[in-house]
Amino acid sequence: MPETKKVRELMVPLSEYPVVYETDTLKEAIRVLRDYRAAGHEHRSLLVFSREKKVGNEERLVGILTTRDILNAIKKNRMLYDNTELFTMSWAFFYRREPLSELTVTRVGQAIRPLVDAYLQADDTVTRAVELMMTKNVNLLPVFEGKKAVGIIRAIDILDYISSML
Repeated sequence: MPETKKVRELMVPLSEYPVVYETDTLKEAIRVLRDYRAAGHEHRSLLVFSREKKVGNEERLVGILTTRDILNAIKKNRMLYDNTELFTMSWAFFYRREPLSELTVTRVGQAIRPLVDAYLQADDTVTRAVELMMTKNVNLLPVFEGKKAVGIIRAIDILDYISSML
């Protein structure tokens, strides 16, 4: 039952996700994700860690960078670069190397979804995960044990669980 099933039972371990740092550029993050997916992995987001701040002896998870976050950051940079409005902006620049190189120098830390209140504890219920995903309008949430990040729960993991009960 979703109301008693724990997030830890459905989460994907952190070790299965690609990692970047908040000081990396979007260009570097795109390359990491491309190489990760080329190796046959399915995830479409990256875990973002801080190089400076540690939790115990571990690097601190500071956010998640999704493909949507990357595209939104490029779009925002384009609007700022050209001083254009969204409705007058051409999307063709996504297919040209020169503008993309200029628009992907933004640091990952400026494009991430920070972990302010969209995260779970490993002992939270799947019902709590669904509630949080719906209220925060996200498809994946980091999972912690205390202050240590241990996994990610995705909407697809919950859907798979629900489908197994049908």
